[in-house]
Amino acid sequence: MQIAVVTGGGRGIGAAITEKLASENFFVILIVNKSLDPARTVVDNIRSNGGQAEVIQCDVSNGQDIKETIAAIEDQWGTPSILVNNAGVGGPYHALDQVSEEEWDWIMNTNVKSMFLLSKYVLPQMKERGYGRIINLSSIFGVWGGANSAVYSTSKHAILGLTKSIAAEWGPYGITCNAISPGYVTTEMGIQEDQVTDHLARVLERSPVKAIVGTKDIADMVYYLTGPSGSMINGASFVIDGGLSAHAGI
Repeated sequence: MQIAVVTGGGRGIGAAITEKLASENFFVILIVNKSLDPARTVVDNIRSNGGQAEVIQCDVSNGQDIKETIAAIEDQWGTPSILVNNAGVGGPYHALDQVSEEEWDWIMNTNVKSMFLLSKYVLPQMKERGYGRIINLSSIFGVWGGANSAVYSTSKHAILGLTKSIAAEWGPYGITCNAISPGYVTTEMGIQEDQVTDHLARVLERSPVKAIVGTKDIADMVYYLTGPSGSMINGASFVIDGGLSAHAGI
C-alpha cells in the first residue's frame, strides 16, 4: 500500500483529497497545524469506511518540526510515495502599503516555506526509492494578480516556480511535481455555498460553466496525477476554475 502525506488535510480541499486517496487504497497521513479535531474526524470517517489514515500535528513552517515529522513517518510507516502540499492561508486583503512584515512572513511561511520544507525532507526518500509524486496546491491567484491581495497572490505565484524547479531537478529520479490552481471553491477558507456576495455573483455570471468549483473536482485531479496516467505529466499547473480565468474582466 502506498503512503500519501497530505498537509492541511483536516478541512475543505485537504479533507476531500485525503478521503479520495484513502478510498483508492492509499494509506494517508494527515499533517495539520491547529485543526487537530477536524482531522481526527476525517480519519475516523476513513477508518469507518475501511480505509487507513493517521493524523500528525506539526508546524509546517518550522524546519525542525517537519524534519522530525518526516523522519517519524519513515520510521513508523515507511517512505511516502505521494506528497500533497495543501496547507495554506488566505489574506491579508488590503492595500500593499498597509501590509505588515508580520503578515507578509505569516503568509509566505505558511504558503511557500512549508512546501519547500516538506519537499526538502521527502525528496531524498523518494529519490532512494526511485519514485515519487508531489502535488502543490496553488490558486487562481497564482495565475493572475489582484488589488488588495498582493501577498497572497505573490505566495501562489511562488508555488508555481517551486513546482517547475522541483520537476526539472528531480524528474531524472522518477519523481514528478505538478501544481493545481483552483478557482473559487466552496470551502471554509474560500466561500460557503450560501454566502454568494455581489463579487461572487459576478464570478458566477462570468463563469462559462455558471458554477463554483467543488472540493471533489480538486481531489479527483490530485488522484489522477498520482496514478499511471499521470506519469508523463511533470512541471505542469492545472487551473480548475470552470473557465473563469479564460474570461477577461473579472
